Amino acid sequence: MSDKLIISVDADVAALVPRFLGNRAADVGKIRAALAGDDFEAVRAAAHAMKGAGGAYGFPEISRLGAAMEEGAQRRDAAVIAKLAASLEAYLARIEIKADDGQGAPGSG
Repeated sequence: MSDKLIISVDADVAALVPRFLGNRAADVGKIRAALAGDDFEAVRAAAHAMKGAGGAYGFPEISRLGAAMEEGAQRRDAAVIAKLAASLEAYLARIEIKADDGQGAPGSG
């Protein structure tokens, strides 16, 4: 059994999703670097952007993780943020995108 997460995204945004996900992967590195420098404001800003954008692209888990990291940054809780960044990284590694054109019959697939 594969551990891949197959996520259907609206065909209208499917072309934008790889870049979006690549940017979130880059955010993991930025968040870790910010943590190393105790720059909780940089963590908060990156997490806030994730929180807002995840749902728009069809990734509520990214929004959830972003919200949790933003809260961690506000509390200056580096351990929680590091754990959440690792969760985000693992989540991103499992994603496989499927464009949904809205034409599929209910229950098909």
